[in-house]
Amino acid sequence: MKTNVSMGSLLKSEGQRVFKRKRTGFVAAVYLIFVLLDCIFLTMTNTSFYDPGRSVPLDSLNAAPFLLRELALLMNFVVIPMLAADSFGGDVSSGALRLVLIRPASRSRLFLAKWLVQGMLVGTLTLLTWGIGTAFGRIAMPHADRTTLMGAGTVGSGGALLFTLGFYAVAFCIFLALIGVGGIVARIVPNPVLAYIGILGVVVGGIYVSDRLAFLLSVSDSIFHFLGGDGGSDVSLGWIVCALLAGCVIIGTLSWRRREWTQ
Repeated sequence: MKTNVSMGSLLKSEGQRVFKRKRTGFVAAVYLIFVLLDCIFLTMTNTSFYDPGRSVPLDSLNAAPFLLRELALLMNFVVIPMLAADSFGGDVSSGALRLVLIRPASRSRLFLAKWLVQGMLVGTLTLLTWGIGTAFGRIAMPHADRTTLMGAGTVGSGGALLFTLGFYAVAFCIFLALIGVGGIVARIVPNPVLAYIGILGVVVGGIYVSDRLAFLLSVSDSIFHFLGGDGGSDVSLGWIVCALLAGCVIIGTLSWRRREWTQ
């Protein structure tokens, strides 16, 4: 059957469904509240960590990456699993996709549209975290003209900004991969509650499959080591994330294409 529903129409339709859900606004609001609470916490401690064995004093130039370090667990264990389970699984189990798929729409495009909309939502939260973290560092942390960052050495404001942008970019790629994993899990278990549990199982279980999948559990620690070139397993992080993204595209589109969602 010829597909006459454009990708733009699918994105618009998916965006409307996502933002009409009260849970979407609730999850985003809770996350942003925790961003502000974490800023207060870092102001009180004035210290964070590259990993459990290495602490670092915070200043106006290095605060933003460490803010995301504190929030990455919330993103991986609550925000992304809930949003992905609700979008990929909830729409299927509730029958919300039937009105979409009574038209000759591509199932694989629908999967990609859901992934892109979730990626834009999580990307917006990540960007807001970067903006708040940067402003927070300049306003609330001790002023510094230069700071020392793992892998970057001693840098000024420009170098610190580039490191921070790289840190957030890698983190977003990991978040995007986890959304794709959520789409595949929800394809297997459409019930949103079971899909949520299944996504958590992947996040926690990855560390038992291979130490190289530790970034699913401890995003920020892996990124610090990756950017610093500290350890072969962490240097390979980029290749693993790219492979995971490609695998999610292939498996997700094929699995969604083969199921008749209107039945």
